[in-house]
Amino acid sequence: MHFLEENPNAKIITPVSSSTLVKDIADAYKGEIVWTKVGSVTVSQKMKELKAKLGGEENGGVFYGPHQAVRDGAMTTALILEIMAETGEKLSKLIAEQPQYFLEKGKVECPEDKKEKVLEELVEQVKGANVSTIDGVKIWFEDKSAILVRPSGTEPVYRLYAEAKNQEKALKLIEDYSLKLGKILEIV
Repeated sequence: MHFLEENPNAKIITPVSSSTLVKDIADAYKGEIVWTKVGSVTVSQKMKELKAKLGGEENGGVFYGPHQAVRDGAMTTALILEIMAETGEKLSKLIAEQPQYFLEKGKVECPEDKKEKVLEELVEQVKGANVSTIDGVKIWFEDKSAILVRPSGTEPVYRLYAEAKNQEKALKLIEDYSLKLGKILEIV
């Protein structure tokens, strides 16, 4: 919010694994989200390409382009302290003002040689939904919940990232899509 108030219409670079919270804030403050594949190097390269000033990852990493387009905890701390100094607010109050989402993660074992076929079948099964295929399959639902299902680049698994306005819905998305992947694995 603070960044977009000072940088109207700015691009914010973030992987498709990031929370809808980032999109909510960007939409409310007239920013533009540029989604990328998962990975800090991808975010950093896209920031440099687009000359973007801000990026971030779902794991909390923040990239501040005017300093350096990489995750930087010390710079993130400095930026947070600056916001607190300018607003006179405690960090807990600033966080409480943000839209709230519950995030859940899961994984489903998948042999490396089946990952591509599983992804193709999943894409086919979710056609017509509000979907991104930048990195795996991310589905956004009308109730502002979402799930990302993507093959791991380092393990023989599919990773699932679900978010919703309540924990039960996020857990249900993990359960439902874990079962869906299990069924797909039986037929590919």
